[in-house]
Amino acid sequence: MTERIETFARDHLDECARLLVSAFNAEPWNDEWTFETAKRELTWTMRVPGFAGLVSLGGEVLAFATGWREPDDRREVFYLKTFCVRPDAQGTGVGSRLLGRLEAYLDESGVNTIYLITHRGAPAEGFYRKNGYTVNPEDVVMAREW
Repeated sequence: MTERIETFARDHLDECARLLVSAFNAEPWNDEWTFETAKRELTWTMRVPGFAGLVSLGGEVLAFATGWREPDDRREVFYLKTFCVRPDAQGTGVGSRLLGRLEAYLDESGVNTIYLITHRGAPAEGFYRKNGYTVNPEDVVMAREW
């Protein structure tokens, strides 16, 4: 099977939504995605100004990354909203290759910073650290629920 990476497009939505459900409803996330909510989230993300996304294919979707570019006071940054690798493809290098291609793609368009949110202590934190990401000591993620 030959892996290829291409731009995320509408024809990837259904398969990516199914992947999001299978990956994020499992450990360690234990989310409650349905196909409909996952597809709605991905469709919404595609409509955000500055949207960018890539899909890794190898006969089927192996992984995908979606997010958007946004300006700040000194540069353009990229918010990596969703990064998802099929559970049976994790640890094979698919995710690292996709992340590397995303970084190169963004670099070509003037972005030099990616930021994201993940759970502390989750395998994803180790994956991002292995790929050169660090915890920004100046920022705090805050939430308020009601």
